Amino acid sequence: MVSNALRRTLFACALCLCVFSINASNAAGLRLVIHDDSGNEGDALPLPSRFAAIKQVVETAAGRPVELLVTRDRVRVRDLMERNMGDLFIVDGIDLAARALTGLGFNFVATGRPDVNSLFIAKSAPIENLKQLAGKAVAMPPTDALGGKMCAAELRDFVGTQFTPRPSREYSAVVWAVENNVESVGCIPSYARALEGLEAKKLKVVYEGRMVPAKAVVSSLTLRDSERKAIARALSALDDEGAGKAALKSIRVTGFTEGGETRLRSLAGWLKDR
Repeated sequence: MVSNALRRTLFACALCLCVFSINASNAAGLRLVIHDDSGNEGDALPLPSRFAAIKQVVETAAGRPVELLVTRDRVRVRDLMERNMGDLFIVDGIDLAARALTGLGFNFVATGRPDVNSLFIAKSAPIENLKQLAGKAVAMPPTDALGGKMCAAELRDFVGTQFTPRPSREYSAVVWAVENNVESVGCIPSYARALEGLEAKKLKVVYEGRMVPAKAVVSSLTLRDSERKAIARALSALDDEGAGKAALKSIRVTGFTEGGETRLRSLAGWLKDR
């Protein structure tokens, strides 16, 4: 027979193992995936140290260590989402985030400010809508990139499929094509550095498209709801003038808001490939 003393010892050991297991589970790393689309094709990825401040914000809010993965590859981000290989995603590809919400059961966390949009450039006068571009060729990013998806979605709203995309991976090449009369009109996103100096090239913005979030933050079902809410609060509390400036600067936003879920979900259909 097992003595009472031995029973108490065994019970105490089992309790310690249970507590250890719970603590180990809580201490398991959270995988943060950052999709950074700021560079040109072929550019080296920014060093992970650039994102140390935003990583610390997430770690503090979640109360556990963060494993960071940074990529410019949209296909890789989509694959990580589909295979549930990340807990939290901060992405430039808002279409990827919208699709994750509507098709993969992901949860909304926050959106980044300021809003961005697609800008149509030409040497002509501003136009009221894009119906005037029916049947024209338009220099623009390829439609497997967010900038191209935004341009194509704007055109579809007015002319359906009655336009011919002239894709280029470089925003500057789109500007060059219009400047040198290769195409009469071009379209690039408002965050493109290639927009600088348009006036000197005798170009102007002739039409401004729909405003969309600059960045989206979503979480997979592996992230506990309490953690998701804590991270959302922490992100929305970041102040561009205060201690959060380094965190915001690292991912090129001026702030976050916990609002905008409905708008982000609506983009899944608007930015869908046709």
